[in-house]
Amino acid sequence: MATNVVNLDALIPRDDFAVDETPSKATPPDRINIAHLDGHFFVGDLRKPDFQRETAHWTPAKVVDLIRSFLDADLIPAVILWRAGASIFVIDGAHRLSAMLAWILDDYGDRKKSLDYSGGYITEEQRRVAERTRDLVAKSIGSYAQYQAFKNNRAAAPEDMQKRLSNLADNSFIAQWVTATDAKSAEESFFKINQQGTPIEPTERRLIRSRQSASAIASRSITHAGSGHRYWQAFRGEVQSSIETAGKEIYTALYNPPITSMPLTTLDVPVAGKGYNALPFVFDLVNYANNVRVADSTSQKDDKTKLPTDSDGILTLQYLKEVRKKVDRITGDTPRSLGLHPVAYFYTRSGTFQPTVFIAVSGFVEDLQSKNKLMEFTKHRREFEEFLIAHKEATTLLIKQLGSGARHIPRLREYYIFILTRIIAGENRPGIEQGLAADKNFAFLAKAADFTPDVGDVSFTRGRKTAAFFAAALPNSARCHLCGALVHKNSVQFDHDVDRKAGGSGALANAMVAHPYCNSIKDHLIHSSMPRNPGMVNA
Repeated sequence: MATNVVNLDALIPRDDFAVDETPSKATPPDRINIAHLDGHFFVGDLRKPDFQRETAHWTPAKVVDLIRSFLDADLIPAVILWRAGASIFVIDGAHRLSAMLAWILDDYGDRKKSLDYSGGYITEEQRRVAERTRDLVAKSIGSYAQYQAFKNNRAAAPEDMQKRLSNLADNSFIAQWVTATDAKSAEESFFKINQQGTPIEPTERRLIRSRQSASAIASRSITHAGSGHRYWQAFRGEVQSSIETAGKEIYTALYNPPITSMPLTTLDVPVAGKGYNALPFVFDLVNYANNVRVADSTSQKDDKTKLPTDSDGILTLQYLKEVRKKVDRITGDTPRSLGLHPVAYFYTRSGTFQPTVFIAVSGFVEDLQSKNKLMEFTKHRREFEEFLIAHKEATTLLIKQLGSGARHIPRLREYYIFILTRIIAGENRPGIEQGLAADKNFAFLAKAADFTPDVGDVSFTRGRKTAAFFAAALPNSARCHLCGALVHKNSVQFDHDVDRKAGGSGALANAMVAHPYCNSIKDHLIHSSMPRNPGMVNA
């Protein structure tokens, strides 16, 4: 999902469609002008259905274009509304109305209303996109505050603003009202209308259909770090609190430290890429961790499976617990954490996070655990990781060959098993490459060297700059003194080279960096035949 989009989700609150179906005696307006949106009772009654997609699909340019169109009195499609008691639900047009509200409030996802909505926390990416939008507004049309300053003295306004001031006072959105008499009919209207124009994406449709399921609620709690609209608000208080805590902890484990710029010029990257608009991946991760059978985010088919409702939140908590177990195996400082370095496993050479690779690797290490082979993996981990780094294009090719859906995840796991098995057997890198070339499932990988040819413009792309940095930084990165593999920022432990019980001191020379899991089985590793910091045998 795109990350260069403005998060306007907080500007129109969400509510249950069926919260109040009492007919209203008020006469609905046929036009919505700027007064309706600036502190009027009308804007206070606006709601979005709680299942509606997030209002976070417009780029800064598109937000500015909508505001400019309103100011220039250009044609803007009507917004479609439904009155339910005191609430006015936006059936279609949430982005249009939210863009105007963002301009009025100077909140493009990073000011008071957005911060209140998210419990005071927003990602760095969301903050940067908001600032880009604000800058673009200032340069191309001016802020709402500037227009307000000249409201009563238009003649003093800059020339290009004077006509727009008149349009601002006179222009309006056309309002069309759904005549549905109940929530079910209104919901049917919502789906029918929202499949026109910009259709709802497959993952969003699955979430909407199963919005009260443990999968959907757990996914929402993780992607919003336990904040934002409380999809779990029907549960009792302590369950709500536990869901919010778990969501925040998993989000932190997946997405801190945040990516702050491209190209990447640090190895301290989050294990799961950018946390902004990450709902498809998180939904897949929740379903994988809990063996829920539903089409994944790479599938374009309209899977109409409706997952069962979680009536009390207990299943949601269980789902979050299972996700946490999977994530803790990958990253963090608990004793079970392998501390896998994301650059070695989950990112392409050019710095793109691969969601299905994350899930495949998680399955691979859980297979090792179930077969009591984690210690054996640890003994050969450095060689294994160095093979993956040397053949970065292989995972991209595997995914590309098998196409959409989750079909390539088992093949990725087979690929990892193939490599590890041959490393354990003592094969060197050329021997493993020959073995892959001779296997019908992996023979096409022999072309991997030509997958990203050095052609094109004389300027370096951001991806090529990232690849250059990775190539320079990885050989000199911190390594575990027990297994010799790369150590990531989120999974650093410090170990006494000579244990305290054997007289080891706290001196600098005795302080060693280790993975949590390696540290937890240190005695077993030391008494095995494993050499310290083994290197990959290349020939």
